[in-house]
Amino acid sequence: MIIKCYNENHPYLLFIDLEFNNNTLVQFSGLLFKNIDAETYQLVRSCNTYISTKVCYPFMEYTSITTNFLIENGIALKDAIALIFDDFLLDIPLNDIMVISHGLRNDRLILAQNGINFTKFNDKPIDGYCTFTNARRILGRENHLTLGDIAEEAGYYIHSAHNAFMDVWAEVSVFTYLRKLEEQMKGENE
Repeated sequence: MIIKCYNENHPYLLFIDLEFNNNTLVQFSGLLFKNIDAETYQLVRSCNTYISTKVCYPFMEYTSITTNFLIENGIALKDAIALIFDDFLLDIPLNDIMVISHGLRNDRLILAQNGINFTKFNDKPIDGYCTFTNARRILGRENHLTLGDIAEEAGYYIHSAHNAFMDVWAEVSVFTYLRKLEEQMKGENE
């Protein structure tokens, strides 16, 4: 998959989405895109992992992810961390990445509480882009800012919301849509 990202020049874009129960990570999904040409990125890796843990009833109702599913399909948190850093992001300098999420501050906090640091690397901040915050600014509104709302506006329907892997694909459509709108706004102001 190849995407166009206006006014973007980071070597890598890391789209992430999480599902968590209280502050416990339950599912991590990531899509890593590499810059291949001016403002053009190609998908180079994807990651979707579940953590073996017990979840509460409201979480199961909200996400359709059950404790039994996690026991059968999940891995230990330490193994998930190793998968993310030793496989998915193995040879990628984290300071070359921009992390993109719908609710970036909260996602970084949850990840940090679970031993995954996407805020700093080698005492330098890792760049980030919150599609929620930027959508509020770019679209100039205070409501209809859920990932589903904006993804649908961008032409992408989330057919299985609250599954991190489905949501992270929607995140790609939202980010590229917002960047296109920013470019149009910039052209109108010149």
